[in-house]
Amino acid sequence: MTTEPKPARAEPRTFVTDTGVIAYDLLEPLEAPVEGAKPQTLVLLHNFMSTGRSAWGALLPVLNRTHRVLLPDLPGHGASIGYPPGYHHWAIARQLAALMRAEDAETGHLAGCSSGGMIAQLLVHHKMVQPATLTLVSTTHSTNRAVTGATNALVPENFQAGRKWMEATARLHDPWQGAGYYEDVLLPGFRALRPHTAIDLPLDALRAFNLPTCLIHGARDEFFPVSLVEQMAAALPHAELHIIPQQTHALIFRQPWQVAEIMAAFLK
Repeated sequence: MTTEPKPARAEPRTFVTDTGVIAYDLLEPLEAPVEGAKPQTLVLLHNFMSTGRSAWGALLPVLNRTHRVLLPDLPGHGASIGYPPGYHHWAIARQLAALMRAEDAETGHLAGCSSGGMIAQLLVHHKMVQPATLTLVSTTHSTNRAVTGATNALVPENFQAGRKWMEATARLHDPWQGAGYYEDVLLPGFRALRPHTAIDLPLDALRAFNLPTCLIHGARDEFFPVSLVEQMAAALPHAELHIIPQQTHALIFRQPWQVAEIMAAFLK
């Protein structure tokens, strides 16, 4: 694969893992904290095939206002070079936990969208970190369709996305990883994910999540039905649920300001 010009972005920080490096941004709060106060860190995990900036960028003016933000590209995504075999979400969670510890973020706030929300749940379930709160956007506790009742397979063809989104997605990765990386490596990796390499937690596992949890979901999510997230909210001991009418999957792209406002109110 050949290398293309890198996209316009300040050179990210890097954290060395056992399979490569994680590229990430660490953003100080836009507003000065109260004198003597230490700003809390908010970790934002993006969806599969996206990057930290492309997924969460539209929300940063709100979320970064008073919070220090740790914004990684997931292993094998964007500027993060190398990844665990099969993009195994548990292994990715382990690598992200090490990054969070290194940046004093393991006890701050944690949020994830879609695959990022799955990884966030694995971080909490396996006690890799101890966040103060958890926010889950457009995600699930299991990708096993026999468990979730989902009718649509989790494949790119079923995304209700705009035209040419595949080409736009390739431009997030190929300039860093080499021409053809998205088509030849990342996309097949997504297609090959199975419940045991993504997430397959029983609902009972969520009953042990003893932290405030905010669930934000589209009423017309094409992959994870509303009934599924309602079951998650019922299982979680300290949950609040926000269903956004008329909206489908990946709400941080479709309704970024609404998601940001819900998250800001929750984090207060």
